[in-house]
Amino acid sequence: MPVAPGRAPRGGRLRLLSALVGATGPIISPFFLGYGLRRGAYVATDALCTVGAYAARLVVFQRYDLLTRPTMSIGLFLGAVMIVGAWLGRRLLDRLSEEGFVRVIEALLVSFGVLFLLFPGR
Repeated sequence: MPVAPGRAPRGGRLRLLSALVGATGPIISPFFLGYGLRRGAYVATDALCTVGAYAARLVVFQRYDLLTRPTMSIGLFLGAVMIVGAWLGRRLLDRLSEEGFVRVIEALLVSFGVLFLLFPGR
């Protein structure tokens, strides 16, 4: 699918917001769903956006000498855990229907919204 006019600037603004607040998954998810992304396409697009955001952070951390050996060790460990989680998630994703997938995402968004309202400082 070609990128529609106006989507690239919106993506840039969301990436800027991600740099400021840390994570924009609950904010960007409705745009992905509204664009018609489901299951594998949704997860792949979200993963690609996340990789881009973390690549930019990596450059900044390297530039300001924040990338120490202990930090890199923790990052590599978390990366390995995420690979296992992605493999298990793929098995779950293969079993979900498109409607079930949308319901799970919407339930998670509502849950995150309630958590943000109840615990705004966390």
